[in-house]
Amino acid sequence: MTAITTTDELTESSVTAALKRYEKLFAEGDIDTIVEDFTDDVEVRYAPLPPFTGKENLRKMLKERLANIRDYRLSKQVEVLSPPQFAASWTGSWTDATTGKEIQIFGLEILTVRDGKFSRWSVSTSTWESDS
Repeated sequence: MTAITTTDELTESSVTAALKRYEKLFAEGDIDTIVEDFTDDVEVRYAPLPPFTGKENLRKMLKERLANIRDYRLSKQVEVLSPPQFAASWTGSWTDATTGKEIQIFGLEILTVRDGKFSRWSVSTSTWESDS
């Protein structure tokens, strides 16, 4: 379950704690635990993919996305809080398992909370090969 169970609990400290939890879950590749925090009918807009609906489609997308990522390092922070939504940004890096190249990412996300779970997740990302 997310660290947020009601809209009243959407505070900067609770959202920050939840984001720290997701940093760890993504680094571990713990897709099942991540997906548990979304509603069955979650609406997802994850660039550059077409929009989709449903927890099982989310699980499939995350498995495909994380399959080639090794040593994922992620840092998220709250940008805007407006219950029942919040926006966060993140930076991260990983090693591409196929090429061995270091990849960097910057992302922005907006999440909507309903009944203690995420019912909408909109994401925009930019990725590039690291110069170092």
